[in-house]
Amino acid sequence: MRIAVFHPGAMGSKLAKQLVTAGHEVYWVPEGRSEASRQRAEDAGLIGTPFAQAVEQAEVVLCSCAPQGAVDVAKQVGSAGFSGLYVEANPLSPMSLREAQSAVPDATFVDAGVVGPPPIGGPSPTHLMLSGTAADQVAALWAGTAVTPMVVGTEPGAASAAKSSYALYNKGKAALAVLAFQLAEKHGVTEALVAQQTRADAGSLKDPTLPDQLRSVAWRWGPEFDELAKTLDNAGLEGDAARALREVWTKLT
Repeated sequence: MRIAVFHPGAMGSKLAKQLVTAGHEVYWVPEGRSEASRQRAEDAGLIGTPFAQAVEQAEVVLCSCAPQGAVDVAKQVGSAGFSGLYVEANPLSPMSLREAQSAVPDATFVDAGVVGPPPIGGPSPTHLMLSGTAADQVAALWAGTAVTPMVVGTEPGAASAAKSSYALYNKGKAALAVLAFQLAEKHGVTEALVAQQTRADAGSLKDPTLPDQLRSVAWRWGPEFDELAKTLDNAGLEGDAARALREVWTKLT
């Protein structure tokens, strides 16, 4: 199939590369993108084309970008009259997801969420959560690749909820680890904290360089926690917990 990807970031480029591996024609729009994006697109085997042509040619649009840009991408694609399969693969709250869906009224909307690292091999699998009436059709796009699709519901929202639930746990504990290291450093007891790595529940406390490692993703994880807070609010749960952890990423940027 002909697929347009907006935009080939660290995750989107790897998802797109797997689509190329599966035999699909995958397009992207170089205009206004960074040199790093251009290199990722080249490495993935993507075909550069103007926006209007990419949308016109595509049977499927995959939106995989930072969450703060997802609704704008949907509006741009919807304004171009796209009527194929629209795969929204960003960590969005129910409100943002509805806004994205309403922006592409002529398309068949599929909610998606990536759990795990980019699909480049290794012990941890890349799961692509999918929900919507065409979820099975979208799952088939990645057949035989390093991406493992998981259809989790027939209505948009289920995939985002599955992704958000895991992200809250996985990235939430990372935020707590950053705070733990910062607190230990303030009191000069970092070595004592790291010494606890032998405990079975030590997890991320094994590496005192973790805060510096996470600076490169803080700009993206912060907005994701904004969406997580809204998602928790919508479920009648403690959105303020995610808002507090969001400040960890704010201070790392």
